[in-house]
Amino acid sequence: MNENFKTALVEAGVDVEGSIRRFCGNEGLYEKFLMKFLADDNFDKMEPAFRDNDFDTALIAANTLKGVSANLGINRVYEIASEIVNLIRNEKYEDAKGLYNNFENAYKEIYQIIEHEQR
Repeated sequence: MNENFKTALVEAGVDVEGSIRRFCGNEGLYEKFLMKFLADDNFDKMEPAFRDNDFDTALIAANTLKGVSANLGINRVYEIASEIVNLIRNEKYEDAKGLYNNFENAYKEIYQIIEHEQR
């Protein structure tokens, strides 16, 4: 993993070192899984689910992204996804919808950093 990529991730709030430890010190494996983050389609399901008040789909997508982002140390995405999951589970649907813009911004920031590295 090159230093510029690592620095960009850290500046975006990613726990790179902790994540590499979770991957048993295998930096290459961690980077491979970061690249797979780009292929996950759960984020694409959230906006239409919220728009259509399909909170079951929104819950599944947010919960999946919560787990993926936790494993990859993508803390901002994890924290907002966790809050969305909790709000939906507590039937606070409008509050969950209200977090979507923050979630989108956090997600897209990481997505763009990883996508840039992949090129």
